[in-house]
Amino acid sequence: MMSLLRSLRAGWRRLTRTDVFERDLDDEVQHFVDLAAREHMRAGLSNADALRAARLEVGGVQSVKETARDGGWEVRADTVLRDVRYGLRSLRRHAAFTVAAVATLAVGIGGNTTVFSLINAVVLRPPPHVRAPQELVWIYTSDFSGPAYGASSYPDYEALTQATGLFSGVMLYTVASVGVGDGENLTREGLELVSANYFATLGVQPAAGRFFLPDEGRAGLPVPVAVVGYDLWQRTFGGRPDLVGSTVRLNGSAFTVVGIAPRGFGGSLRPLTVDVWVPITASRLLGAATGIDLTQRGNRNALIVARLLPGVSVAQAQASLTTVARDLAAEYPELWRDVSGKGRRLTLTSEAGSRVLPVARTQILGFMALLMGTVALVLLVCCANVASLTLARAARRTREMGVRLSLGASRGRVLRQLLTESAMVAAAGGVAGVALAWGATRAMMLFQPPLPVKVAINLGLDGRVLSFALLATLGTGLLFGIVPALRASRTSVTGMLTGGAASTVVGGRRVTLQHVLVVGQVAVSVLLLACALLFVRSLRAAAQIDTGFATDHLLLFDFAPRPDVRDSTEPGAVIGRLRDQLTGLPGVVGVSWGSHVPFGLDAARRGLAVDGYRPAEGEDMEYHFSKVGPGYFEVLRLPLVQGRGFTPLDRGGAPRVAVVSEAFARRFWKGAAPLGQRVSVNGTDGPWAEVVGVARDARQLSVAEAPGPFLYTPGLQDPGPLTVFLRTAVPPATLTDAVRRVVAATVPQWQATNVRSMDAQVGVSLLPQRVAGVLLSLFGATALLLAAVGLYGVVAFAVAARTREFGVRSALGARGADLVRLVLRQGAVLAGVGLVLGLPAAWAVSRLLSAFLIGNDAANAVPFVLAAALLASVALLASWIPARRASRVPPMTALRTD
Repeated sequence: MMSLLRSLRAGWRRLTRTDVFERDLDDEVQHFVDLAAREHMRAGLSNADALRAARLEVGGVQSVKETARDGGWEVRADTVLRDVRYGLRSLRRHAAFTVAAVATLAVGIGGNTTVFSLINAVVLRPPPHVRAPQELVWIYTSDFSGPAYGASSYPDYEALTQATGLFSGVMLYTVASVGVGDGENLTREGLELVSANYFATLGVQPAAGRFFLPDEGRAGLPVPVAVVGYDLWQRTFGGRPDLVGSTVRLNGSAFTVVGIAPRGFGGSLRPLTVDVWVPITASRLLGAATGIDLTQRGNRNALIVARLLPGVSVAQAQASLTTVARDLAAEYPELWRDVSGKGRRLTLTSEAGSRVLPVARTQILGFMALLMGTVALVLLVCCANVASLTLARAARRTREMGVRLSLGASRGRVLRQLLTESAMVAAAGGVAGVALAWGATRAMMLFQPPLPVKVAINLGLDGRVLSFALLATLGTGLLFGIVPALRASRTSVTGMLTGGAASTVVGGRRVTLQHVLVVGQVAVSVLLLACALLFVRSLRAAAQIDTGFATDHLLLFDFAPRPDVRDSTEPGAVIGRLRDQLTGLPGVVGVSWGSHVPFGLDAARRGLAVDGYRPAEGEDMEYHFSKVGPGYFEVLRLPLVQGRGFTPLDRGGAPRVAVVSEAFARRFWKGAAPLGQRVSVNGTDGPWAEVVGVARDARQLSVAEAPGPFLYTPGLQDPGPLTVFLRTAVPPATLTDAVRRVVAATVPQWQATNVRSMDAQVGVSLLPQRVAGVLLSLFGATALLLAAVGLYGVVAFAVAARTREFGVRSALGARGADLVRLVLRQGAVLAGVGLVLGLPAAWAVSRLLSAFLIGNDAANAVPFVLAAALLASVALLASWIPARRASRVPPMTALRTD
């Protein structure tokens, strides 16, 4: 490399000593003196004064050579530094271009970095503080209805620990919530009930104290010990070192803190994060709400994780689990069979494959792919916009490039200088983009959906995210810089010195690279706009879908005993007193309760028996249900099409009754009268409940799903979790404080949590569609703005280049309107070609998005027509501004333009 540099320097010296080069250089200098003199004469100077000023401005041959060397055109070891210094001066002189390019790239790189940080946090980043996560595997038991990725029971866990020798450890955990502290200091935190070897299997080390001992997790020996999370230790206990060994109250019971988890460790079920760990054998000490039945094999509500022994592959472990599942199905045929009568399966997944719950993996990864594809398209539009700006700037620098080449600079040297400037712009855009991503991720981490356990996704900009940002910056710099630089360096010296621009003639029209870039921007913009409008239309359709009941003016809250107080009062008696008090509140029309919240995460299913109905082999007889109070159907305004609802007389000791949905009645009784039929939730041995009413079909699980069979049972006959519903005559939010006061005064041992409106509940269920709609709309608007800027730049540049032509046309009698039409035609052609390319692409992409849309045909033409009309309007405005300016240039001024 050094010998090459020495050869180049020697060649430069030989070249600069030749008389031919000096003579050519004299000619070039004289040429630029003549050009500069003409400019001064147009400014009003006399011929002599203009020539004198031009000579002073351009200088002589020696001055030009020194300038060339100072500018970094001579090949030396410090050329890169000189390129950077010259680039800084050049970018500073063209501040408008620099600011516009950096801001544009910051938007594109920032958006991509933000979305990648989300993908990194959810899919790519291994769990913190876990030793050798690649050795961990998750073990799932197939569900009764067939899906492979179901939960397991404690007896299943014990069988796995004894039946295979492929694991160095097998642990179990389940997630709940717990009240920490008491009185006014009570806080609700996420809780994991775990086997004693939980931390040992994960390989996590405590920040202080120790973790659980084997005896503390022995079945039948509940030991009240707990591990506290680092964040909870700092937030609630002030980081006291003496917390280890002291006592804290969890749901009113005293637990001894034996250790502190390391900072950043939030449990094993991402993105949920917990701050308290308790041995699962001590769950009963926390009350019935978190109590886990450790004896029932059918009580499947926990997840199992194992660590493979060295040298054991996932395939070997899966084969061993298949044998274990077959043995369990043979030993427990009733509990280890699915709806088809086949034995349940044990399915093993790697730690990387379990970072996203397998049951929702397809939907979550599809949503992330949608976001990543969207921001990638925006980055392409940003690159096209900056490339268009760079081309326009390069066109103004053709004479500068000509001087460089005529003074002996090689084309590679010119190319390197231009790429250096592009890299500097890309680097500034990358830094600004990372700053934008940092702010965006901080804002995203503040979002908390209404869940009993906190959601925490660490969107920190780690090495992987910063590496992605660096690669995006480098790729962006090459993408928008290489083509303009190559074009500028390959143009002939004569063309540069005469201001010629490179172009191609297509169909008799002059087509430049800027035209191609603008067409691409328009195509991508119409694609993003059409997809954004599809989601907006989808949300609008979701708002208009008949849910089966009235969601407006409906307030709801979760109602349960305070975790720090033990209250043995029957829920029926408590809710009865509270209902009377709430009904008396001004603005409250009716009050009831239920165990299931429509569009919530608490949907439960249970096996049913229908009197006189013989299920077919393999037929799934598990259906969703809710335990509801008197007046439930009236409060929700869920019409009863036959029979009656529940009254206060439908309580314990009274004959069992039930209400079914229309879909339930059609499913089992077809044309027969459903009233008087009998159903059982405890198998064919009963007790049986008589159907006393048929409720209108209502959407319970999702706005997007059609209503299915649903069963309602009296909450007074079968108590369960309570969510209170209030029908109001005033905006629900105005009653929030009043409801809390009534609860505290009426039943101080109980509490109202998660107070929200039903409209807000529906909004949470539509969160993925809302996020996609907002982001697509934002990015679509950004792409539209960039396309408009690009189109404006191309048309304005073309108008400037044709100023003399317009002067001639005006002098020959052309009217201003004729010139406007002439310019608008060029913008219309570019926008039209972009629309022709973009609309089919948008239609194709819409087919892929159909799974995310609600009540909306992805092939409906309305969003595509609206997107095309919006973009055409913006394109017309972007073209009209320079067209109007061209029509107002006086003919003499235009004719004098060089």
